[in-house]
Amino acid sequence: MMFDAVFFDSGGTLYGATGGPDPSPREVANGLADRVFALMQGMGVAVDDRELAAAIERAEESCRRLHGAGANYLRLIRAVVDDLGLPVGPEVAACLADAYAGPRYASWLFPGTVEAVRKLDEAGYRMGVIANTEWPGFCMDRAFAGVGLLEFFGIRLYSGDLGVEKPDVAIFRHAERLAGLEGGRLLYVGNDPEKDIAGATAAGWATAYRKVGPDDSAGADFEFLHIDELAEYCLAGPGR
Repeated sequence: MMFDAVFFDSGGTLYGATGGPDPSPREVANGLADRVFALMQGMGVAVDDRELAAAIERAEESCRRLHGAGANYLRLIRAVVDDLGLPVGPEVAACLADAYAGPRYASWLFPGTVEAVRKLDEAGYRMGVIANTEWPGFCMDRAFAGVGLLEFFGIRLYSGDLGVEKPDVAIFRHAERLAGLEGGRLLYVGNDPEKDIAGATAAGWATAYRKVGPDDSAGADFEFLHIDELAEYCLAGPGR
């Protein structure tokens, strides 16, 4: 195999398709306050929906400022609970953070994603995810499970949990340690020229860039428009 492991970015690299029968990412995001309110009602937490929406907006404005790269939806929900003085423990707060995140639909994946990742898995590739995200890890894992990808990604690093984000080399080094592959042949697949490609390159990794069009380029080791091209590249062997 060309590499000892392949790590992927998430949004814009695995997810990013448009259209389809399901609600769009914007529609899901627009419903976050309603989902949190509905779950609170279902759990017997009395709260005014307008006060809740205002508290969520305040927390959204302050969370990143207070926590930096460690901002995530669980910390945001805890801020909302504290703001409103609600009788909500950590168990319910975790459920509310998941409701705030909402679903990610399989129709949002780029075409062929699950099939290509499965090919790499069947060929013996170790795979993982390194994502800049405010989704807590348990929410990200649930979303990956829902679209059929979790089983393939044995190592998953999420910036909101770690408090460090790409392009910081530290997050790539952490992945190396978790995989036991310090100095290994590692490939990072992403769609952001600075955070993904420049960050992984600085860590000494090989890089693959998902282009947004035929003329797009980020100076990566490999660039592709369809994930089938990436799978072929990884499976071709070092003589390619």
